[in-house]
Amino acid sequence: MAWLVVLKAIFGLAMTAEDLAIFQRQTGRITPLLNGSKETYLVIGRRGGKSFISALVTCFIACFIDFSPFITVGETLAVMCLAKDKDQARIVFRYVKAILNHIPALKSMIIDQRADEIELTTGVTIMVKASDFGGVRGPTIACVVADEIAFWPSQGANPDEEVLSAIRPAMATIPDAKLLCISTGYAQTGALYDAHKEHYGKDDDDVLVWQADTALMNPTISQTYIDREIEKDPDAGRAEWLGLFREDVSAAFPLEVIEACIVPGRMEIPYSPHVSRYFGFLDPSGGRHDAFTLAIAHQNYGSDKIVLDLIRATRSPFDPSEVVKDYSLVLKAYGLSNALGDNYGGEWPKAEFAKNGITYELCEKAKSELYLAAVPVFTSKRLELLDIEKLKTEFRRLERRRGRSGKDTIDHPPRGSDDAANAVSGVIWVVSEHAGQSFLPESCGDRVSSKWNYLDGLSSATTERF
Repeated sequence: MAWLVVLKAIFGLAMTAEDLAIFQRQTGRITPLLNGSKETYLVIGRRGGKSFISALVTCFIACFIDFSPFITVGETLAVMCLAKDKDQARIVFRYVKAILNHIPALKSMIIDQRADEIELTTGVTIMVKASDFGGVRGPTIACVVADEIAFWPSQGANPDEEVLSAIRPAMATIPDAKLLCISTGYAQTGALYDAHKEHYGKDDDDVLVWQADTALMNPTISQTYIDREIEKDPDAGRAEWLGLFREDVSAAFPLEVIEACIVPGRMEIPYSPHVSRYFGFLDPSGGRHDAFTLAIAHQNYGSDKIVLDLIRATRSPFDPSEVVKDYSLVLKAYGLSNALGDNYGGEWPKAEFAKNGITYELCEKAKSELYLAAVPVFTSKRLELLDIEKLKTEFRRLERRRGRSGKDTIDHPPRGSDDAANAVSGVIWVVSEHAGQSFLPESCGDRVSSKWNYLDGLSSATTERF
């Protein structure tokens, strides 16, 4: 019954009084959209029937809506099943194949079936794709089912919001195109949470958000079983079965807090002899997976404002010893002979930086502690941050979790990265703790050339100046 109401809401079909009551309860709205919703977000408890309904919508749009007036000869019209990877996307695709092949009238519409595509006589090709913003560009799109979007990567090469931003223009020329984002709830961050926060319960909004628990959407699941699962892990259980977002997982650095600290247009600040002391923080890497990052900052004279001057990131693969040489030159250009760093690789960073005239000190704080210490600096706006999109994205995607002991931790989500954010948080802590102390030697700015030709000698082709 509840799924029928969802379908009526998506396609703008008439509702009974009972339908309307369900709609109002699950959307927080008074009236449905007259012509249905072009963009829909469904936050549904686990085992609620999401994948089958997604497949049903996919088949209906691909088989029964005439898109011919909106496409030209030779144009590819796609209906996409998207997920964080192709294996996940194939869950919906398998349902699609089963529906099309089970019903004779629909089976007769199949021109060709391939491993990841089904071509139909309607001119539509149903295809499986991973959530890659580059991979969704090209074809005109009639429908996208974004499966389990709460668990898509929210940073790195293909963050969820960039994928959706790439999809929308591809749907612009198709009046009846549908974007259906459907998932169990997870953290209070990412595209699904943002959509819920912005659009849920708003009658004058053309984006529909539906939120419901497993029991409503799939009454065949035993309530006793659901209660037992929630009892095992209340925080995870409420998200998994009640269709809620996890209260123990939230954005550590909300977007508005980050943006309040960014100095628009500022990408880097060169060395200045008027700065009494600079501080550096390094997050080393062995060169195979994570980036090797460096951040330099100072404290404004006469205030507690921390200013980020520079951030460097060298992407893998690279030769660590060459990056150490490069970063040693950068540190020296800011008058530094010391830098603090993450406790990575034991004694290797110490020895390698020592060869290049830099004393590498191990940071006493763990990464999560550095992030927690940075939170009040951000929220009190005691920070001038560089206007670097990658850095903003890394901070925005950090998750704050409340442990069972009551102690909070901050880290990136699975498959995420935070190398630049880690270096910046480290240098914020160094400046906060030691700006007025003799932790580092006095600036040797009188020995620094005023010319910035040291950058010309950087040997690593993968080092980013952002």
